[in-house]
Amino acid sequence: MQTGNIENAMLNAYNYLVNSFICGRNLVELERELESFGKTMMDYKQMGAHGLVCNIKRLVSNLLVSNDRPSLLEGQKSEQKYLLERAMKENDTMLICKIYIFGIIEAYIFGEYELAADMIRKKEEVEGQMSRPCLYYGLTDFYDGLVFLALAHKSSEFEWTSEIRDIMAKMEKFASIGKSNNEHKLRLLEAEMKSRIGEEGNAIEQYKLAIAASEKNGFIHEQAIANERAADFFLRNGNKSKASRYYGEANNLYLRWGAQGKADELCKSIPF
Repeated sequence: MQTGNIENAMLNAYNYLVNSFICGRNLVELERELESFGKTMMDYKQMGAHGLVCNIKRLVSNLLVSNDRPSLLEGQKSEQKYLLERAMKENDTMLICKIYIFGIIEAYIFGEYELAADMIRKKEEVEGQMSRPCLYYGLTDFYDGLVFLALAHKSSEFEWTSEIRDIMAKMEKFASIGKSNNEHKLRLLEAEMKSRIGEEGNAIEQYKLAIAASEKNGFIHEQAIANERAADFFLRNGNKSKASRYYGEANNLYLRWGAQGKADELCKSIPF
């Protein structure tokens, strides 16, 4: 800002905000900063950076507050709909791709797996027009993999092995480069995969390792997700007592993250 390079300053502000979300920053604190930086971007007419911030702000808002149908791309979110339409009109493939990436994350967290899978396909179409995809240090492969495995749990007819094989290879590489950022992600994918193929003992061990690694490295939101997936596993296998314990821990972690909307949705969706 002091040198007069406003555009670069605002893009760096966006990178700070998106990385804050990726790292599991408290959502209440993050929302305040999104609002503040978004206003500054508007004041300086930095509409590109502002569009990127609006994308994250919508996701954070839906996690914070209960909604009937929380989705970045469906429902009554006219601002977000306008943002996507504008990005498509301007052929802003980077913004389009990021709208889909964070839409996938939101849809997965709220259990809208078919919607998430549809956005993965749309994201991949956009990525075909880009010189390189937005990887976010393994984040996109992580959530894509979770979506495919969630669909595999829902239907034995869903073909998932080839996609997961590719994703696991990528995640192993990310974990070797940045263990603290990706170990828990890899462990959770392994847990979901072992659960899907019936290796119950290995699945339990991997869920525990995913939870421990995410706690150790401060990823409270993904620690919550790992607990919720472990609860789903125990419920599928008829152990309501352990399922209840893991659901309770997931709920507490979502609340500590600031995701009241997700915590409320979880309480409503638990089938006992």
